[in-house]
Amino acid sequence: MNILQRYIFRRVVVLSIASFVAVLIVVWVTQILSRIDFAIVTGASLAAFFRAVVLMTPALVGMILPISIVIGMVQVLNTMNADSEMPVISSAGMSRMMVAKPILVTSAIASILVLLSSHFVEPQSLRGLRNALVSMRTDLVSNFLREGTFTKLDENLTIYIDRNLPGNVLSGIMVSDTRDPATELIYYAQTGVVTEIDGNDVVVMTNGQIHRENVKDGSVSVIRFNSYAISLSQFGSTATTASYYPPMEHDTIELLNPDPESYYAKKTPDWLRTEFHRRMTDWLHPILYGLIALVVAGQTRSHRQNSFNTFFLAVGATLLYKGAAYAAYGVARHDSGLAWTLYAIPLGGIVLSAGMYLNGITVAAPDWIGRVATELFEAVRRFRIRHARARTT
Repeated sequence: MNILQRYIFRRVVVLSIASFVAVLIVVWVTQILSRIDFAIVTGASLAAFFRAVVLMTPALVGMILPISIVIGMVQVLNTMNADSEMPVISSAGMSRMMVAKPILVTSAIASILVLLSSHFVEPQSLRGLRNALVSMRTDLVSNFLREGTFTKLDENLTIYIDRNLPGNVLSGIMVSDTRDPATELIYYAQTGVVTEIDGNDVVVMTNGQIHRENVKDGSVSVIRFNSYAISLSQFGSTATTASYYPPMEHDTIELLNPDPESYYAKKTPDWLRTEFHRRMTDWLHPILYGLIALVVAGQTRSHRQNSFNTFFLAVGATLLYKGAAYAAYGVARHDSGLAWTLYAIPLGGIVLSAGMYLNGITVAAPDWIGRVATELFEAVRRFRIRHARARTT
């Protein structure tokens, strides 16, 4: 790349990274707020809680990074137009590839990062996240249950203890388990103890009953026991054995050659195949979004043209393609014969966008959108002025 292209490339990379960090922080905050109740209830340490938040980050790369580079690219191209740099480049007789090359190089780097993340980093981080959450729930049962309080471990799993005695001894135990839609289970026990059997943490309950209700016909059966053990691993949302890891947490090799005895290979083999095709196509989206930025904002424009329109079109097109890809993935999960749509959507968009840019075809939002946005911003400005004047009087 020459000096001009390095200049564009550096600005795009800096703004894309800044946009990525800003969006990531917003996502982190929303995830923390959505899980803060669980952290408080479980009594998990801040280190364990933030470790779980960090482990979910690689799964967000494929979603956040492409949108971030679109924001960075459009911002740079808009600024170059506003500073008359684009008109100068055009007047000097430079080709469109002079501007397109640094944009496409940035997209290619993002594609490589998404490819590596989706195949190697994301499955391991999601698996680590699941194990961390199950470990937090296990710590909850063994150490952090509060006396006289109904503690919700999961959406349909609640545990109550009357007293927590020294030596991990529990008194007055009640467990309500409605995770199985066909059967509701309630365990009662006078006492219990948290111990380890064959390397597994278990709660051994003594002198109790199991009330089993069939949801379909309402029949109830009662089983009395002198001693009954429940593994703490079942208090996780999903078992942590490899055969029960969902397809998103499988390594790519496991997707190609799944264990025929595993749960998902038996129940949803189409999902396994579709997950492999998703990983093989996600890397195409950054390239597509880079071309969208070029089509929308990569042409010379007059100062009077509203840069808001380019953001509206670029982000709108990005969300449209990404939404179509998610919809195709959801359908193909149940019928892997439709997995070809995961390839058709980004490849079709790449061909269309590349053809439009090379032929100088531009896309602009209707003028009324710009007028509405301008009027809205002006109304907000007038409201703030009136509000400020009212406070000073």
